[in-house]
Amino acid sequence: MVAIQEQPNCDFTLIIDGSETVITEGVFKSRDGIAKITSPGILQVSRFRSIHVRGNNTGSISFDRCTSIFVEGVREISITRCKQAQIEQSGNILINSCKELKVNGAGDLRVTRCKFAHLVSCGNVMINRCKMLTVDWTGSVCVTRCKTAQLSRCGGVRIDRCRSADVFSCSNISVLRGKVNYVSEMQGEQVVMGVKVNYASELPEQQVAMGVKVNYASELPEQQFDMGVKVVE
Repeated sequence: MVAIQEQPNCDFTLIIDGSETVITEGVFKSRDGIAKITSPGILQVSRFRSIHVRGNNTGSISFDRCTSIFVEGVREISITRCKQAQIEQSGNILINSCKELKVNGAGDLRVTRCKFAHLVSCGNVMINRCKMLTVDWTGSVCVTRCKTAQLSRCGGVRIDRCRSADVFSCSNISVLRGKVNYVSEMQGEQVVMGVKVNYASELPEQQVAMGVKVNYASELPEQQFDMGVKVVE
């Protein structure tokens, strides 16, 4: 969760319909939205159809019921009920209900309820209830209740209730109730529990399966340990 703290000596640049306005205090009103400084370095934005906010790598912003949002260079961001949001080179982010989300460069990220999310170069990521998810080059990732997900170059991965997930070049993987395709080259020893896994790449030298149906799409390894598992060649 994003903690909102006062950020002194901070200003924000609002870009609306091509016009730039720098706001450090007070209230800015337009025909379809309001932007208000509630305390030094803290900005509240609501009901804009389209707004672009640029920070100086400090400050905190909360958005409520905006249609299209573009944010860059802000330390902390909170978004509630938006249709489209694009965030670049910012800090920690909290999203609650957004149809389409794109993030390129951020700290820790927590998203609840989105249709489409594309996340690149973030810290730790938590996603709950997303229809289509793409994550690349992040820290640890936790995905819950997702229809389709594609995860690449991540730290530890935890997946719960995902209909289909493709995982590339990630380290530790924990799966609860879902289907995962591990597509890249695996290293070391892979242990899968309670999930159907399809291997589309070269298998490691040793594969241990515990209570799971495993389909192998490539050649079997030299040594296979079968512990109460149905193996389909």
